[in-house]
Amino acid sequence: MSESERELVVVGVNNAVISPLLELLEERQTVKPEQLRLLEAEDCEADPQVFANRSIAAQSLEAFVFAPGQIVVLLKSGPEAQAAMAAAEQAGAWILDATGNARGDETALLVHPLVNTADIAVAERRLLVLPVAGAAMVVEALLPLRSLLKSAEVTLNQPVSALGKAAVDAMAAQTAQMFNAQDVEVDPEIGQRLAFNILSSSEPPLPSGHNLTELSLVHDLQRLLGDEIAVDATVNTASVFHGQLANVRVLLQTPTDLEQLRRLLGNGARLEMVERPSAAEAVGRDTTLIGRLRTSLLHPGQIEFCTASDNLRKDLAMNCVQIVHLLLKNH
Repeated sequence: MSESERELVVVGVNNAVISPLLELLEERQTVKPEQLRLLEAEDCEADPQVFANRSIAAQSLEAFVFAPGQIVVLLKSGPEAQAAMAAAEQAGAWILDATGNARGDETALLVHPLVNTADIAVAERRLLVLPVAGAAMVVEALLPLRSLLKSAEVTLNQPVSALGKAAVDAMAAQTAQMFNAQDVEVDPEIGQRLAFNILSSSEPPLPSGHNLTELSLVHDLQRLLGDEIAVDATVNTASVFHGQLANVRVLLQTPTDLEQLRRLLGNGARLEMVERPSAAEAVGRDTTLIGRLRTSLLHPGQIEFCTASDNLRKDLAMNCVQIVHLLLKNH
């Protein structure tokens, strides 16, 4: 089957990342409209999506027949997505899971376009997993320093879009209610107001005191950077729709001159040095912003810096598109 005959199947039209994903697929001419299939569960309303000046309606996920040669991108989680993942793998399709359906399955290959795409050729299964958006951003910032690192501590301020489209809609509604002096309806699943708030955790803590998102971030960073680098993470949820920002503290093997570190970071792939990174400044960019590089006052071998990126476009959609391109070309 030729590259132009293969199908790209996207499961989960109602995910917040669908718009930037389709934009990048069109910009880079990765697939033609006739190669694109959009799927959503029958009990979910899904609007048609415009791609390359064509309106493409969502098909029934439950009725769709997967086939060899397809590349299936999972933007949906839950039982329907997991059933689709199993059916697609059984049919011989490649699967790229962007929403954690295969999380915890060590036989699935965690893949980042800048780190380990060569591993796809020897993957145990045709099941690939994207790192969580926070890990995707932080690993790019740490890659130029990897050989110097002993440990990394990450405090990630994630946007509400990291919690899903329903949370974005909930925060928009809460914002309107507050501006109109109305009582705010709080989502019982999160249990706290999203609008005009900063959450120390958007999910219940586990016995360790961490939450699942924090442990996922740690897991992904260690799988991509190597277990020899100790990692810890805190994830806060900030009252912004899109764009994430992390404060990163790293302990180096030996004290290193700041100018040398700045040169290393300045030469990193997809990194852009700025004086004061912000989440808003990062939205819409295809780069990760790095700034506020400084030596810690606590330890001369400890360095602190800030990093920010567009969690939807760059860390999910762009990574998806780059891996889809590789699969179409080489696999």
